[in-house]
Amino acid sequence: MRHLGFAFRDNDSDANMIIDHPRTGAESKYTLLHVIEFNSDRKRMSVIVRDENNRVLIICKGADSIIEKRLAPNQEHLTATKKHVDEYAEVGLRTLLIAYKYVEEDDYKKWLAKYTIAEQSTGDREKELGLVAEQIEVDFLLAGCSAIEDKLQENVGKTIADIKKAGIKVWVLTGDKVETAINIGQSC
Repeated sequence: MRHLGFAFRDNDSDANMIIDHPRTGAESKYTLLHVIEFNSDRKRMSVIVRDENNRVLIICKGADSIIEKRLAPNQEHLTATKKHVDEYAEVGLRTLLIAYKYVEEDDYKKWLAKYTIAEQSTGDREKELGLVAEQIEVDFLLAGCSAIEDKLQENVGKTIADIKKAGIKVWVLTGDKVETAINIGQSC
């Protein structure tokens, strides 16, 4: 991110993440409040931080099909961003949408009470945490998308060929975009 004007520098003793702005020489501090973990059902992860102005900020990244459903209506750049995501997937890149929103302190405290109860659950804790996360992971603003090359490990193609020669059927599941799966299949 340094080339975009942001660089993670350090964590301090108060759990603040310190971000440098190389172009301006300024720095920002964000206190990490929660990480809502990725899992295959959610297809996204979120971090909740408190910024220097004491505002609660949620940043979420995930599969475009999941994040798009969680965006507030009338996102100005959604159509163009979806076009970029499709172009990236067609060349085999793994894509994510990134979204954010600020949450009012009272709303955050109400959500936190529910989340704390879910964290202490002795039942299906992961499911309960997911249900509570659903409540706050809505009405996001689109920040953009990312795309990374997802290189296969050495000899994957040869290994798959050998497995198929042995008469074993092979299924490869990757991402949630057909274009990505096709490209990876062709690269094997």
